[in-house]
Amino acid sequence: MRPPIVRPFLPFFLPFLIGAFACAVAACGDDGAASDSGISDSGMDAPSMMDSAPPDGAMDTGADAGPPDICDEMGLERRPFDVDASGTTFGTAAGDFSVETSDGPFRLSDAWSGCESYVFLNYFDSATGDELWNSFADPLFERSKGNVHYFFSTYETVPTAVAARMDAMRANVEEAFSFMTPEDVAFWRPRVHYLTTSIRDVEGSLGDLVRGETSVQFAVGIDRAQHFDPVGSLSQLTRSGFLARLGMAAYASRYYDYRFDLDQRLARESRDSSVTVVTLMDEGGVTDRELDRVVTLPAADVMATFDSLEVDVEIECHAGPGDCSEWDRIAAIFWCTDDSCAERRELVRWITPYSRPGRRRWAIDATPMLGLLTAGGAQTFRVVMGPTWETATERDVAIRLHLSARGAPNRPVGAELAYRGGPFDAAYDDLHPPYHFTPPAGTTRIELVTLVSGHGQTDGDNCAEWCNHEHEMRVNGGAPRRIAFSDMAGEALGCADLVDEGVIPGQYGNWAPLRAGWCPGLPVAAQRIDVTDDVTVGSENELTYTASFEGGAPRGGSIDLSTYVVYYQ
Repeated sequence: MRPPIVRPFLPFFLPFLIGAFACAVAACGDDGAASDSGISDSGMDAPSMMDSAPPDGAMDTGADAGPPDICDEMGLERRPFDVDASGTTFGTAAGDFSVETSDGPFRLSDAWSGCESYVFLNYFDSATGDELWNSFADPLFERSKGNVHYFFSTYETVPTAVAARMDAMRANVEEAFSFMTPEDVAFWRPRVHYLTTSIRDVEGSLGDLVRGETSVQFAVGIDRAQHFDPVGSLSQLTRSGFLARLGMAAYASRYYDYRFDLDQRLARESRDSSVTVVTLMDEGGVTDRELDRVVTLPAADVMATFDSLEVDVEIECHAGPGDCSEWDRIAAIFWCTDDSCAERRELVRWITPYSRPGRRRWAIDATPMLGLLTAGGAQTFRVVMGPTWETATERDVAIRLHLSARGAPNRPVGAELAYRGGPFDAAYDDLHPPYHFTPPAGTTRIELVTLVSGHGQTDGDNCAEWCNHEHEMRVNGGAPRRIAFSDMAGEALGCADLVDEGVIPGQYGNWAPLRAGWCPGLPVAAQRIDVTDDVTVGSENELTYTASFEGGAPRGGSIDLSTYVVYYQ
């Protein structure tokens, strides 16, 4: 393979990033993209610019399309083709279509296996189109799994121009192949297709989708559920700013695998009598960013049988990129201790994606929070999906609690909120005095469970979003229990590489680099620390908490934190 492209270490040019991104939001500059058809090319070279790239997913399992048993080789579930599908818009089931390629005709229904996805990468005469087409093809294959097909096409309509554009991309791809092993080349070559006609002239659902959009679709995908889905922006942060790169398209099909598997698992659980599913909300056209819902949990004696809680969060934005919330915001679900929700406890947290149309879904493990819900019955929950002052764009929202008994050795029976976060400055520790707690009799395990994410970007150290904020807790003066994020913040593709765990790719912002413990478009994982050996059950115990930055005092930004003492029996 070609030696890997050197990826800059993000903190080295983070001041530039902040300035460039702010400029992009303020619409500084213009790539001067022209259109001969009235189609808007918003570009992808700046994350806030509107290039409503479409779905991701390409699939083809014909005899000339690589190993016919790719589903078996990768252990992937098949799905029959939906012959009744007629969708021609993003989020709908794609109707059948055919395209002419340099290797002959390709028809979706003939190639369908249900374990693969298709990604169409489309040239448009613009700065963004040139960036995309002229970028190395190596990363596209290096970052992809095998169950995807890539189709290259163009908006150009003159036959000679179409042929020249495909020849140029074929040369690019073949150069990438020259650095691969013969086995890899033999595998990938049948999975790369070059359209011999304009993407505008394709007949069937794909062509209808492209012609129906008012903005350029630099990428279009069909996922394993046969749905059109916006691939989103293909921009990557480089030393020259945000530039469209072929390699960024690789993350779409990987995300489709994640989402398909999750959809299938949760669908099975919804039919499983051993799993109790409580719907918190299932509503379309939601514009509120903060809302309360009252639901009825099982009775207390039934709640006492559960040892697992997952929160299924499914959100879909049907609007264009600029109308799907511009920034990465803190979102969370709270359990309210009273009907007015004046006092509440955070159950799960996620970070919203940068203005990414389409559907995202996560199953967030919230098992320790069963200790807050032991009473069962009618309970009030607050759902927060960003600040209340954010533009009230519509989205479909479904949130469900999956309660089950999975045979764990113990189950949560109680939880106490010990600490919240605050401004990450020199006075931070003063806001967190010792906390005293007494575990109830019969407790067999005690955990400290923490949801923590750093936000803000101070001068010099970019705390607390991009810095290693450290948190130390001790019980009864015992061994220090630390939560730290060393060598994480700034990893150039750290969040992109987590698409297999739920990060939604193609966001219109600086989504790919890893933050200190979180990613845009991903839940914030609970940090669970077993402190049983440090605790005296039945007696009062003392918990202390301090925070630091590089071993010194906090420097700025803010820490969003919820730390609980959780009791198990």
